[in-house]
Amino acid sequence: MKNAITKSLDDPILEAMPVIPTDQMQTVSIQAAQPIQDLITQAQQNRPELAESDIDLVNRQISRRAASNALLPSLSLIGFYSGSGLGGPLNPVYNLGQNTSMVPPDFGGAFQNAFNNSSPDYYVGLNLNIPIRNRVAKADQFRSELEYRQAELRMEQLKKQVRIEVRNAQYALTQTGARVEAARKARDLAQRTFDIMKKEQDLGAGSSYQTLSAQRDLALAELDLVGAMTTYQKAKVELDRATGATLEHNGILIQDAITGVVSRHTP
Repeated sequence: MKNAITKSLDDPILEAMPVIPTDQMQTVSIQAAQPIQDLITQAQQNRPELAESDIDLVNRQISRRAASNALLPSLSLIGFYSGSGLGGPLNPVYNLGQNTSMVPPDFGGAFQNAFNNSSPDYYVGLNLNIPIRNRVAKADQFRSELEYRQAELRMEQLKKQVRIEVRNAQYALTQTGARVEAARKARDLAQRTFDIMKKEQDLGAGSSYQTLSAQRDLALAELDLVGAMTTYQKAKVELDRATGATLEHNGILIQDAITGVVSRHTP
């Protein structure tokens, strides 16, 4: 702890200063075991790896369909329509022959002719494309099919891995919970034994050696209890990781990070 909060330990006073913890180990409450199938369902809904695999599988499916469609014939209907606006003054040479024209001489008339269907330009056509021995498209189709099958295989492997992790975490939590209960009973027995030995010594019926031995056994029992509770808490953390509930159990919501507003306090 000193190494974490200081730059160096060259100061002899700082090096000799004792570290007194203010927090004490709280009593661990053993939670009831949840049905394993419910935990697996929760893990399949919350694990980000599975969500990423689902997205990748959807992308592979889209790529596979696009590659398959490239091998099919395609028919396109093409249409075009436009209007021409003619206008402007007549050529003086042309006007010498007393010729007349229906073309408007100003810009407004030309603009009007562009939309009154007086000089249309249009066409309609069909474009048929039939791929014959398109080896590039066929190779792309084979590659996309293999990638999709590989994505499906990875998805199934990930699901099996998640199920195994959840089962192992649940088993470890049950096992460490039983260890905590056993260590707690051993500590209580050591405490009662020490109280009896101390009372016998006070009454003159016991020896100091027996009292010190009982006190040593009590200290070892308390140490075993602390170790068992630490292992149990680690097992709970591992179960939260396996089920994808770490953020939820710590009061962290992804939606709060997106909106920037904390909807509830951290438990």
